[in-house]
Amino acid sequence: MESMYDDIVRFMNDYVTAYSEYGQVAETHRIMDKFYDPELSFDDMVTSRDQWYENCLNHPAIQDKLVLEHLFIDEKQNEVGALLKTQAIKRATGEVLLELKMNVLYNIKINDDKDIKITRARVFLETNPEKVAKLTQLYRIGY
Repeated sequence: MESMYDDIVRFMNDYVTAYSEYGQVAETHRIMDKFYDPELSFDDMVTSRDQWYENCLNHPAIQDKLVLEHLFIDEKQNEVGALLKTQAIKRATGEVLLELKMNVLYNIKINDDKDIKITRARVFLETNPEKVAKLTQLYRIGY
C-alpha cells in the first residue's frame, strides 16, 4: 500500500486556507466542494455538505480564520487529527473578536484516483466556558 501521508498533509493545508478565505463567502463557498464529501457530517448537528455551507454563511460579518498548528494522520483508519487556532474576525475592520484553540478529528475517504474528501468532522473546542459562550453569542447575533 502506497503512503498518502504527504498528499493528506497538502490536502489539509489547502483545506484550512480555502475554508478561511473562501468557504464563508456566498460567491466563493462552492470551492469547498473539492474538500467535502456530499454526505459530510459535522458532529451530530450537520448531516450534509449543503447544511454545512448554510451554517458557514450565517455569519457574514464574521470570518473564521483557521491556523493549523499540528496534524496527526492515521492512514489505516482514514483519520486526521488537527490542532487548530481559530479566530473570529470582524470583516469590516479586521478586528479579532475571539481566539481559541480546537481539536478536530476528520474522517476522510480516498478514492481510486487518490482524491481526498472529508466525510465527517468532530470538533472539540477549548474548554474555557467564557470563550465558548462568547463564540456562541457572536454567531447567534451574526455580529
